[in-house]
Amino acid sequence: MLWILIAVTCIELSTIANAQSRKTSATSSMREDANNTEPDHPIPMESIQGVAGQRATLPCNIQPREPNDAVSMVLWFKEDSGEPLYSYDARNRQFGKAKLWSASHFWGDRATFKASQPAQLTIRDLRETDQGVYRCRVDFRNSPTRNLKVNFTVIVPPAKPIIYDAKRRDMSKLFEAYPEGADLFLVCEVHGGKPRPRVTWLLESQTIDAPSEIRESQGPGGEANVVTISNVTLKGLTRSHYHAKLLCKANNTHLAPPPTTAVVIELHMKPLKVEITGRDKILSAGKKYETRCQSTGSKPPAVLTWWKASKQLKRTIRNFQEDGTSVSVLQWTPSIEDEGKFLVCRATNPKLQDTGIEERWKLKVHFVPVVTLKMGTSLNPKNIKEGDDVYFECNVRANPRAYRLTWFHEEEELHYNVTAGIVLSDHSLVLQSITRESAGRYSCTAVNVEGRATSNVVDLEVMFAPVCKHVLNSAGWRYQNATPPPLNVPEEVHGALKHETIGLVCEVEANPATVTFHWTFNSSGDLAGDIPPARYSNEGTSSRLNYTPSSDQDYGTLACWASNAVGPSKQPCLYQVIAAGRPYPLQNCTAGYNQTGSWIRISCVEGYDGGLPQKFVAIVDKQRLESSNPYWELELRKPATVALYAVNVKGSSDPVIMEGEALKGVAKFTGESGSSVDMSPILIGLGGTATGLGLIVTGVLMALWRKHAATPAKAKSPPQQPSIATFAGKGEEEDGNPDLIPTTALTNHLTDRKLLHYGSLPRRPRQLEGREMAHNVVEDSDYPRASPNTFYSLQRPHRYSETVIRSSVIQESCI
Repeated sequence: MLWILIAVTCIELSTIANAQSRKTSATSSMREDANNTEPDHPIPMESIQGVAGQRATLPCNIQPREPNDAVSMVLWFKEDSGEPLYSYDARNRQFGKAKLWSASHFWGDRATFKASQPAQLTIRDLRETDQGVYRCRVDFRNSPTRNLKVNFTVIVPPAKPIIYDAKRRDMSKLFEAYPEGADLFLVCEVHGGKPRPRVTWLLESQTIDAPSEIRESQGPGGEANVVTISNVTLKGLTRSHYHAKLLCKANNTHLAPPPTTAVVIELHMKPLKVEITGRDKILSAGKKYETRCQSTGSKPPAVLTWWKASKQLKRTIRNFQEDGTSVSVLQWTPSIEDEGKFLVCRATNPKLQDTGIEERWKLKVHFVPVVTLKMGTSLNPKNIKEGDDVYFECNVRANPRAYRLTWFHEEEELHYNVTAGIVLSDHSLVLQSITRESAGRYSCTAVNVEGRATSNVVDLEVMFAPVCKHVLNSAGWRYQNATPPPLNVPEEVHGALKHETIGLVCEVEANPATVTFHWTFNSSGDLAGDIPPARYSNEGTSSRLNYTPSSDQDYGTLACWASNAVGPSKQPCLYQVIAAGRPYPLQNCTAGYNQTGSWIRISCVEGYDGGLPQKFVAIVDKQRLESSNPYWELELRKPATVALYAVNVKGSSDPVIMEGEALKGVAKFTGESGSSVDMSPILIGLGGTATGLGLIVTGVLMALWRKHAATPAKAKSPPQQPSIATFAGKGEEEDGNPDLIPTTALTNHLTDRKLLHYGSLPRRPRQLEGREMAHNVVEDSDYPRASPNTFYSLQRPHRYSETVIRSSVIQESCI
């Protein structure tokens, strides 16, 4: 083992000695090469150019002469420097894995050698100091050393040109637009460049001839600054120059694109055209239109304004751009005054003065007639009374001309009628011998193809003597001078008990409205007597009299008379006061129910109405049912109490109470049923026999009724508090009701009839005086009450036609 260790040690020492010997020889060779400035044969030279800031490649031929030879080392030197700047060391290494080295004070990491064919040294980020003559030395393993020189020139490009205007403003930082037709003067300055650059101008792709000059100056550090200056002038800018590119280019090498600065020419151009669309149509006043105006050719876009009769229109305008065209839409409504005027659309470039153009449209406006109505100038509207003549004038302005003129009074059309005193001529209306009915609102209407228009309303006031407010005209023409006949004067009937005060209001129509009143009283055809003024009060066109009858002689007719500045009323307002009280209770009330027992029919006979119209009320629990006849159909789902009343304006009668027990024994009537029952022939026979006997009895009763109807009824005492038990005996029939006809048998209550009655009211029973009225039970605010403006006929109204037939006991009735 010892001899092996000794052998290895010897081999290593031998290797170290050989390497040191080769290093020493290489160093001495490099020194010899550095000192050998004059080689035995000329070294070939190649010229290379590079641009500062870019990269360049320096060639070096490393191809060996012998096929089996290889590169051992490549060294780069600059001019006469003995120290290498870059080395490629492939000794004892495989090809492609050589050791690279670059002098840090010169190229540093900017240089890289590529040993593949063609071999070249690449230098990045070239500097002006990189320029010079370089030598490439190639050492082969077997072949002699080869040298190659490279004359490397570094070109310094000029700085980016700067373009100024005449005011020495940098155009790259300034947006400037020039008026159309103006001259454009620009200066291009280029700093530096080696060699000196050549400055040229181009308009788009066309070269412009422009002189150049070179100016030198010294910088702060003593360095020389070289500036190349070129001026250009474009005369009379036209639309072809709009957005054209003007370029200044500085060129000193073909190895790099020349620095260039471009200026886009901006122009302010005046509008070329302005147009209003739809100029030929005829307009209608009061109708909305949209009128469009458009302009082209202006840069920047034209501002469109609308004018009418030298007045600018500023409302409802929309301005926008559409495909390079300025558009303005005017939303407007022509008026009557626009006829014949000019509508103008004006286009103006806001950057150019006095360059606006416009288009004018003469308007043709059709309009609905303008109608004005006034009363004749010779008339005094405040002093017109019945019997005067009045005339109106209707002035019409229309385009096209109106073809129809119509007159109206209170929206009713007037026609030519000399008999009635209405005369129409051209644009005037004459009313002859007017009456108070002639007063009111007058207007005239004119029509043309555009439409219809109505004038202002003129109110005609006619002074007249007072008349009752509710007097109706039943005949005659509206403007007829005849006095309304007496039959048009209403009589108002008012019911009152003795010592009961009623309020009578007399309301009249009069012009002027300052009215004086006096009242008179007439009883049983005697002459009228005046009522003292202390008993009534006056307010405006109404007078109120509180009247209290004390005896039978106090019932009669009251007359209200009124007068004003025109004169007294021709007819008085009449009020008839009669004796009246609460109605009598209902009588002969019967009930029937259907087979299911859910529906109840109640039918009664009405009593004395108290001298006034009456109605009938049924109250079931809290439910109130009103009827004009004493007849009801009720749905009772549980036992209930039914209270039946007769009601007039004076109050309600005493109630008739039908308890739940009283409703159980009443007869059934045909109605809805949930099931049917088969009837035997015996029952059918018995039913037929009963029906025949019933018809016979009915005939006998009808004969007795007719005989009884021919004889006057006897006076009877008034009834007491009625109930179901009230009708149990015949001797308890009421004496004070002349409308009731007593009978002894009870028939089907659904076929009962009541005798018609006419003539004067019956004598009021003594027992009626002082009876209190049960208002808290059945009084209703909707029921008509006595008032001065409510008219009741003296004839009592016919309620229903039924025959009243009574019996001493309540019997069942089948319906």
